[in-house]
Amino acid sequence: MAKFFIASVLGLASLQGAMAAPAAEVFPEVIPGPGLPSLADLGLTSAQLYKMPTPKQLAARLDPLNKRFDAKCGPAENAYTNVNDIIACYHYLNNLGTTMCVGSSANNVFCTAGLAHVTGSTPFGPTQSYCRDVAAGVLWAIDSCTRPDQSCAGSASAYGNGNLIITSSHRINW
Repeated sequence: MAKFFIASVLGLASLQGAMAAPAAEVFPEVIPGPGLPSLADLGLTSAQLYKMPTPKQLAARLDPLNKRFDAKCGPAENAYTNVNDIIACYHYLNNLGTTMCVGSSANNVFCTAGLAHVTGSTPFGPTQSYCRDVAAGVLWAIDSCTRPDQSCAGSASAYGNGNLIITSSHRINW
């Protein structure tokens, strides 16, 4: 009887310990676009990008003088995706600083996270901008196009470059 009691107490204690252990958080992988530095190159992980504070729009990052593209949300329902995935891409691109993000006439993928991707297109031929300025276009979509259900999709030009259109959207259906 004593053996049964001790085994039961030990079994209950290990069950409580297992139940008390928090489940490890799992974050989608943040994948840099072709030719851009890896997360390891930056000393970052996907989890760190997802855990960074939500960015706030800076009035100084808006560029009304170089307006060649009217920023817009959507445009289609299937373009919307989880805003947290877009925010992770924002953090990645912003951390690249003055690394150049190069756009051509086709959609160039700058970042993929979860079901979101950030792309750049150029209606007027190849161009480039600092990746932190591309991040400013992503930030416009986050600030202007996030819906109450926390889905987001939108397009804006890179800061200071109205020829580079940055689209933050769902990567599968759009």
